[in-house]
Amino acid sequence: MWDIAIVGAGPSGSTAAYLLAKIGFKTLLLDKKNFPRPKPCGGGITLKAGKLLSELGLPLEPVEAYHREVIVKGYDKEITVSTSPGGYAIAVVRREEFDKRLLEEAVSWGASFQVSKVYGIRERGNVVKIVGADEEARYVIGADGANSIVAISSGIRGSWNKGDLIIGIEGVAPHYEKLTFMVDAAPYGYGWIFPRSTDSNAGVGGMIEKSSEILSAFNMFSLKYKAKMNRSWVIPIGGHRKPIAKGRVLLVGDSAGLADPLTGEGLYYAIRSSLEAANSLESGEPDKDYMRRMEPIIEELRSKRKAAKIIIPRINFFFNLFVSYPEIARRYMLTSIGKVEFKDFWRWSITRIPRALIRSKLGI
Repeated sequence: MWDIAIVGAGPSGSTAAYLLAKIGFKTLLLDKKNFPRPKPCGGGITLKAGKLLSELGLPLEPVEAYHREVIVKGYDKEITVSTSPGGYAIAVVRREEFDKRLLEEAVSWGASFQVSKVYGIRERGNVVKIVGADEEARYVIGADGANSIVAISSGIRGSWNKGDLIIGIEGVAPHYEKLTFMVDAAPYGYGWIFPRSTDSNAGVGGMIEKSSEILSAFNMFSLKYKAKMNRSWVIPIGGHRKPIAKGRVLLVGDSAGLADPLTGEGLYYAIRSSLEAANSLESGEPDKDYMRRMEPIIEELRSKRKAAKIIIPRINFFFNLFVSYPEIARRYMLTSIGKVEFKDFWRWSITRIPRALIRSKLGI
């Protein structure tokens, strides 16, 4: 019997496997596909995610491009924000290669990888049975994505509500020089261009309730930026209000719904939740300890969800404020990459909005 079975070998699963194998847990990592495998994602890794990987001793590689400047544009206006020289705001990877590299690192430290489709789990006393893989473990970590079989079969949560999901549609575009976000590219969402070494990941995303409009938006976007559609996927942002652990089962990453409600960014939260899950498994009550460790993250996501409900339906108004008062935009970028706490940014920006509004109205 395994000490830990982890279902899903994406960044959250492989990070958890690496950490647990490294400290001596007999660790099994399961995924329905072999690696490398296609993975829909913009492939943008923020500075805070990269720093966390480095702190854990994990590689941020292979990186296609590092971007210090970020252009945000829409409604015939644009603004450029940048981080300090020598640093980066976003590193761009190809997820199939990045994920494979993390998996290799986990295996190199003693985790066992098995290709197997999991149909559910059953907790019986001190043992968790993994249905489909014919394996047993003392604990299970669900890292199997937005439609997590582990989450549902364990009874931790049911399916997501529509309001808890973002849809993304990605494509491949020619190589562009600047990493760019377009706030008017999709209803209740945005578009992006993430330049890589020879081409660009480009697409649009927004609330799944607007999925038909977002598909139409991608069609317009693809004509303008010559983006050829590749894949679509869903990003869950509802983990701030649902359980993420129960008994001998813990959920991490997208399985737990831990993505940024403002941007859809999930890699930092995938890595961070895996770290906290691994740490909690050394305690007497891992489920309770994990939820305690994750409370600051859950509170941050809860605050961002409240902000998203205010900002996203009024993005034209708020973007005009960004353009009129660039320091707001700069600090928001610093928040996104982990150099400023979101709660501090939100408090600071609220006091500046009246001044920014005056500048916007007067055109100064």
